[in-house]
Amino acid sequence: MEKLDLQTFADSKLSFHCNEHIAIFCNFDEVRNHTISDLLVEGFLFAVVTHGHAQVSLEDKTYHLQEGDIITCKPRNIFEKSMMSMDFNALVLFVSPEYMAQLSQMVRMEWTYSMFSSSYRVLHADEMTVKRCRLYFDLLKNHLSSPDTPHKELSLRLFFASMTYDLQDLQKPQDEERLHQTYSSAENILRQFMQHLHDPAQPYLSVREYANLFNITSKYFSSVCKRLTGKTANKLISDEVVRSAQIALRDSSKSIKQIATLMGFKNQSHFGRFFRQQTGVSPQQYRDGKTI
Repeated sequence: MEKLDLQTFADSKLSFHCNEHIAIFCNFDEVRNHTISDLLVEGFLFAVVTHGHAQVSLEDKTYHLQEGDIITCKPRNIFEKSMMSMDFNALVLFVSPEYMAQLSQMVRMEWTYSMFSSSYRVLHADEMTVKRCRLYFDLLKNHLSSPDTPHKELSLRLFFASMTYDLQDLQKPQDEERLHQTYSSAENILRQFMQHLHDPAQPYLSVREYANLFNITSKYFSSVCKRLTGKTANKLISDEVVRSAQIALRDSSKSIKQIATLMGFKNQSHFGRFFRQQTGVSPQQYRDGKTI
């Protein structure tokens, strides 16, 4: 399985614009003949299809993408069995989890709730929105290539925030109704929770342990998660544990027992019961390619 992160861009010979937090790629002619079976994305990804069509598989679902389609996904997603037409091209923006956390503290967090509440989204934009995305990408590329100035970083963040707000406007009306409410203290709790939950160096905790970490009750913590993401705290934790487990099970170098230990389960049996409850198959069945 290949990984896509900022180091991948730095080590490649591809034409792209980047700094230590962001990478922009806009020329698929350079990768059209490369065959990649599985690609693990280790950051936030935004891709806008500008020409042609493609087929991608995410979490056992296959999507046929065409001009105007936009994919947004959070870290630790796996793109499988990707294919593209000879004239395919897209604008791709990769953002590190650390930079996204910084952005969420600087601007309103409404757009981050939507991203965290689902692993990925496939949206369709009209011609005007695609045109704005092109302008945003041109501005971001220009800023990344320009000399440092006192306000360069601030301008870059504001450009990026503006683009993500435009993407938020493409979400379903019911999402907007929920996401555009104001919960200043709850926002801060959710931000801390998401940063902790998506930090590979931090262990997964129970709802009560996370609530204690933020000095609030479990009931209030769960209500915050439900209001701002549409999912309970327990569901958010379980989804992230399952996703990490699925990624680990694709690595044949580790035994299921080792994975259970790394994931923080008491034993392999406990891990097996949890995984089957969440996915409908055992860890071994998932490793063998069986899904529900």
